[in-house]
Amino acid sequence: MARLRRRILLILGGVVVAIAALLVSMWLFLKTTYTPSTIVDFHPSNFQAKADKAFFYSIGDELKHSDELDPAAPTLLRGQIENFLVSPDGAMIAVVANGRLIVVGTGVPATRQVAPVDSIYRDPKPLGQYFYRDDGFQWSRDSRSLYLIRDEYYESKGSQLFSSKGELWRYDLQSGSLQLVLKPFSAYTCFLGRNSGIYYSVPTDSGDLRLEYFDGSRVTDIGPPNASAIAPDRLSTSFVESPFFSFSISDNPDIAFPQEPVAFVMDQQDGPERLEIAGKPYLTVARGEGFKGPSYCIDTLRSVLLPGGRYFLFNVPYCGNYNGQLLIDTLTGNYERLPPDTRVYLTMNTDTDPYFRITGGGMVAK
Repeated sequence: MARLRRRILLILGGVVVAIAALLVSMWLFLKTTYTPSTIVDFHPSNFQAKADKAFFYSIGDELKHSDELDPAAPTLLRGQIENFLVSPDGAMIAVVANGRLIVVGTGVPATRQVAPVDSIYRDPKPLGQYFYRDDGFQWSRDSRSLYLIRDEYYESKGSQLFSSKGELWRYDLQSGSLQLVLKPFSAYTCFLGRNSGIYYSVPTDSGDLRLEYFDGSRVTDIGPPNASAIAPDRLSTSFVESPFFSFSISDNPDIAFPQEPVAFVMDQQDGPERLEIAGKPYLTVARGEGFKGPSYCIDTLRSVLLPGGRYFLFNVPYCGNYNGQLLIDTLTGNYERLPPDTRVYLTMNTDTDPYFRITGGGMVAK
């Protein structure tokens, strides 16, 4: 028995040594073959930058509002912001932070607690529990109301994105009350029309998506299932419709500059990538090489032009010579480092940037 035990220990020891040797070999291989993507000729400077108007931004977990990225500006809210929509008038922002949907502004009160929220992607789901969703909310055009979805966790295939338990509710900012608008509401978002009309997309029995319209009393179908394009003037036969929708980052990763002259240009295949704004070159990022292949340390998801278009927040995470955000003065070409985890919150909507398409699946940014 003792001999067998020693043999097992020897075998286990050999396996451990072999695994350790393999891990060391892999580490050495990755270290010798990895080349980080870097900013070419990196030379940041310092300057003062004021946008044309105030905007919402956060530094770390502190939400602020100013016409410049000032760490000393008053903090309106503390918490990690997960989702957001700036109100159409620009005076407020609806954020998901600290497990709640909160409306934050610069007036009195500065914050309004709308409702506790949760995700449809929870696993495991607390079956039978009611909750308001942490995504898919929408502002009204006049910035007086916020629409959100109430749901109930149930056994479903997938995330219950098109929930049979869904309900559409409206939060009135003046009264601070929540009111039921439509039940059932098996959609993940909606866009609004004139006369308090609501458009939303729901799946048919065959799995297609069809646009529907709720006028306050009844629901009607709009267009055929899976319609690729529905003209705004075909939404109604009784009046001229004017649809309104605020696009979140999840609706379009490049939503911060969908029609702005921001481009990333590569002169030759596998060469460096250059940031250009209105055809003018700025920073150049060298290609990196790693285990997964070539890469560039650019993240367009959080890169955004500040109001007025002169200053560009450029997100460059994981560069070999810098990791964070840069602010570029497009007039002078100078750029400066920003405090870690600086984010700017801007929201495009169909009034400010009328580049959109209506389909059977709802509103889509072009």
